[in-house]
Amino acid sequence: MGRRTIVAQRQAVSQRNVPAQIERFRKAVDVARGEIENLVTRLSIELGPEESEILSAQLLILEDEMVWDATLAVIRLERINAEAAFSRAVGDIAARFHEIEEEVFRERVNDLHDVEQRVLRAFQGENSSQIKLPQEPSLIAAANLTPSDTAALGRNNVLGFLMEEGGNTSHVAILARSIGVPAVVGMKGLLSQLDFDQEVAIDGVLGQCILDPDDETFRRFSRLRSQALVANEKLAGLRELEAITPDGHRLKLMANIELPVEVDEALARGAEGVGLLRTEYLFFQHKTIPSEDEQTEVYSDMVRRMGGRSVIFRTLDVGGDKVSDYLGAKREYNPFLGWRGIRFSLANRLLFKTQIKAICRAGLAGPVKIMFPMITGLQELREAKDVFYEAIADLKDSGVAHVSDVDLGIMVETPSAVMVADLLAAECDFFSIGSNDLIQYTLAMDRGNARVSYLYQPLHPAILRAIHTTVEAGHKAGIWVGICGEMGSETRLAEVLLGLGLDEISLHGAALPKVKQVIRWTNFSEAQSMVRHLMELKTSTEANEWLAEYIAKRKKDRLEGEIL
Repeated sequence: MGRRTIVAQRQAVSQRNVPAQIERFRKAVDVARGEIENLVTRLSIELGPEESEILSAQLLILEDEMVWDATLAVIRLERINAEAAFSRAVGDIAARFHEIEEEVFRERVNDLHDVEQRVLRAFQGENSSQIKLPQEPSLIAAANLTPSDTAALGRNNVLGFLMEEGGNTSHVAILARSIGVPAVVGMKGLLSQLDFDQEVAIDGVLGQCILDPDDETFRRFSRLRSQALVANEKLAGLRELEAITPDGHRLKLMANIELPVEVDEALARGAEGVGLLRTEYLFFQHKTIPSEDEQTEVYSDMVRRMGGRSVIFRTLDVGGDKVSDYLGAKREYNPFLGWRGIRFSLANRLLFKTQIKAICRAGLAGPVKIMFPMITGLQELREAKDVFYEAIADLKDSGVAHVSDVDLGIMVETPSAVMVADLLAAECDFFSIGSNDLIQYTLAMDRGNARVSYLYQPLHPAILRAIHTTVEAGHKAGIWVGICGEMGSETRLAEVLLGLGLDEISLHGAALPKVKQVIRWTNFSEAQSMVRHLMELKTSTEANEWLAEYIAKRKKDRLEGEIL
C-alpha cells in the first residue's frame, strides 16, 4: 500500500498576507488535531486507553510551542507560505531527534513526519483518514507505515504488517503488537519482490518473511499462530503477579522509558517501576536549556503517574554523537570515545546540578533514584556525588521543598567500570548494567555500523563474565544489581539473566509479560546451573547454539508436562 507524499513548495508572500498565512496554519492544525483525536477515540475503544496514548504523542507534537513558535517565526521573518514554514520547523526538530543515539528517539521521527503529512493534507483540503481498507484478510506491505495509518487500519482484515523501514521500538511496531498482529520491519527491498495477491508467511517474533510458502510451512505457521493466541491470553493474566520463581527467588521487572506517553503502557504491562528514565528527550525538544522549574514539572508528572512505584532517572547522557548547539557540545571524530555521559555533565556542573535539583524536587511526588551514565572509575563517581550534595545544600539554603534521601547508582557500561566494580560498589547504592554500550565497548565494535553488527553478541564469553563479575561485586558490597539494556528485552535471555543473579531487569513494556512468564516457570537453581554451563563455552557461536537447543528442550518438556 502507499500514499502520496506531499512536499511543501516554498512560495514568497507579501507582508500584508502574513496574517492570512498564520490563520491558514491554525486551521490546518485544527483539522489535523480533529483527525488524530478521532483516531485516539477509536483506538481507545478497540484496545483500551493505555494503547491509545501512543497516538496521543502526535497531539503533543501539534501543541508543542517549539513547533508553533518556529513555524510562525519563519512565516513572519522569511515571508513564505504556511505549509513551507511548517515543514521547515518539523525538519529542524527531526534533525535534533536524529542526533540522539538511542534508536527509539530516531524512530520518533516517523511520528513527526506522520503529523507533518497530516497537516499538509489539511492545507490541501484532503482527509488523511481516507485510507483504503482491505476487503478481505490480508497482509499490509508498505515502505514505511505511519502510526496513524496502522491505527486507521485497525484489526479488520489485517493479518500482519510488512515494512521496508522502521524498527522494533517504533510506534508502528508497538501498535501492531497491541492490535495483536505480527509486524516485520526493516525488510529493505522487499516491495520489489512482492506481487498483489501473493501468499506470504511472516513471523513477527523472529522477523521472518517467507514468500510463496509450501504446504509444510503453511501448516507450521498455522500451528505457531494458534499457540501464540493461547499464550497471549495467559500472559494477560500476569499483570498483577510478581516475577517470582517456583523455588521462591524474586526478580523485579521495571520499564525503560523514553517518552512521557510510555508510562501508561509500562503500567498496563505490569511494570513495577521505571528502571531507566532517559532524560535527554526533555532537553532535545527545546531550543533552550529547560529551567529547573520546567524540569521539575515534567519529572514530577511522570513520578506521580507511577503511583508510588520507584523511578530511576539517568542524568543527561549527551555527547558528540547526539548534540544540540545550545548544549555547547561539538561533533567529534569518534563520539563514542569522546565527551559524553558523565564527562559532559561534570564539565557543565551548573547544568548537572540544575537537573539533580529538579529530580530531588520531583521526589516529593514519589520515590526516585539517580543514576550516573558512563562512569569509568571511582574519581568520576565521587565528583558526581559531590555535585549531588551541592545541589541538596542549595535547595536547603533556598528553602525549596525536596527529598534528600535519594539512592545514587551508576551505569556499568564500560570495561573499566567492570574491572573496578568492587571499588565502585563500596561507594554507591546500586548498579544498573547498560548492556548496549557494555557490549559495544568490550567487543570494540560500533553497534551502529552495519559492517560490524555481526559482532554484537550478548552471549560472548567476555560479556557473560563481565556481567557475572559486576553482580558478584555488587552483592559482596550489599547493593542490588540490575540491567537496563536490550538484553533485558530478549525473551531467550531471560533465564540467562536470572541465572547470572541479577536483582532487577528493566526492559521495554511490550516484552515484560513474556519475560515475567519465563521467570515464573524457571527455578532459580536451574537457571544458575544453566548459566554455569553456558559460561564454560568458549565462543558466542557455541553459546547461541547451545542456548537454542536448551530452550527448545525446555519448551518441549513443558508442553509434555502440560499434556500429562
